[in-house]
Amino acid sequence: MIDAARALYWWLDARGGFVSNRIRIVVTYRVDAVVRLTGPMLQVVLMGALWRALYRGETTVDGVSLDVMTTYVSLAAMQQLVNRDDTIDWLSRRVRTGAIGTDLAQPVGLLTQQVCGQVAQLVVKLPMVVLMLPVSLVATRLTAPAAGALGPYLLASVLGWLINSCLNLLVAVTCFWTSELVGMAFLYFVISGFLSGALVPLWFMPGWLASVLGWLPLQAVIFTPLSIYLGQSAGAAAWQAVGVQLLWLAVLAGAVWLVFRRAVRRAVVHGG
Repeated sequence: MIDAARALYWWLDARGGFVSNRIRIVVTYRVDAVVRLTGPMLQVVLMGALWRALYRGETTVDGVSLDVMTTYVSLAAMQQLVNRDDTIDWLSRRVRTGAIGTDLAQPVGLLTQQVCGQVAQLVVKLPMVVLMLPVSLVATRLTAPAAGALGPYLLASVLGWLINSCLNLLVAVTCFWTSELVGMAFLYFVISGFLSGALVPLWFMPGWLASVLGWLPLQAVIFTPLSIYLGQSAGAAAWQAVGVQLLWLAVLAGAVWLVFRRAVRRAVVHGG
């Protein structure tokens, strides 16, 4: 029993050390943190103004009210802030500079290190979301969640963050096969911003496209939680959407584990 407790303490302490170290690195660059916060705030203001202009004084378009739409873009900006991390840039830079050799020598596995880095950035980003709330309330008249939607929304948001973390890890690990990820990372962020519903919700897309995107992992990152929050997916439909998230999380987590195993073996071979 004592040995099990010691093992658990070591396990938690090792990972907690990586998380705290990455938090210190993130908060050290205060200007970067301000930029990361300012961008989403401007996005809330500009997207709110854009959708008000598109509605042209109408209160409802295709069954979606203006308040619902402006709330959607506010929450989408907040979730984008939380979901965007430097995993891709961090890992590719470590591989490019050769510092990955030090990472591979750590007692904690490389994949675990990256996950700890993502958790650290989440810890830093959550207070930023709180700072964004007053701006959202003023700029877009942020509405309360639909009746009974808060619990499923929070669960869907956590699952969305986990799915997004897996996708970021899959893009990042390709740096073991290619030395430059800038173009790929930019393309991924552009495509994911559209397919996740961060810019335009799926209910405004053509029926065939919305149906296809509804079964892809990216829409589960942002659109699924927000559709639940706003009551567009309620009751059984909400839990079906959560089920799709769980399915994709299992698939992507397995893919991340397998790809990282291959990547580490490749790195060891190249290291001699």
